[in-house]
Amino acid sequence: MAIRHVPIRTCIATGEKRPKNEMIRLVRLDSGDVVIDLKGKEKGRGANLTQTIEAFDLAVKKKIITKALKLEKPLSADELSSLREKFLQAIEEKAFRQGQKHVKIKVSKEQLD
Repeated sequence: MAIRHVPIRTCIATGEKRPKNEMIRLVRLDSGDVVIDLKGKEKGRGANLTQTIEAFDLAVKKKIITKALKLEKPLSADELSSLREKFLQAIEEKAFRQGQKHVKIKVSKEQLD
């Protein structure tokens, strides 16, 4: 069986190199909005962060998000707090889903009644 190539990405905050599926991608859309891209398929300029809130906070402290995404103006405090909440949700979802695997929940007929 052939070994699959695993893309490696670098965290913009910590500089750690990890597999793409262990990172969370931030994307600047054409509209200028910054969103979290869990699947890694959004079109736009992207930047990767490790799956820790410390990495996100470090990126905000160093003002790296603005540089990495080449934003015209820095994100406001409201935008950063909203993005931080979405980042926390993304961490939870990635931990739950464990990558791109589908989640199967088995339920018996008795449990449905």
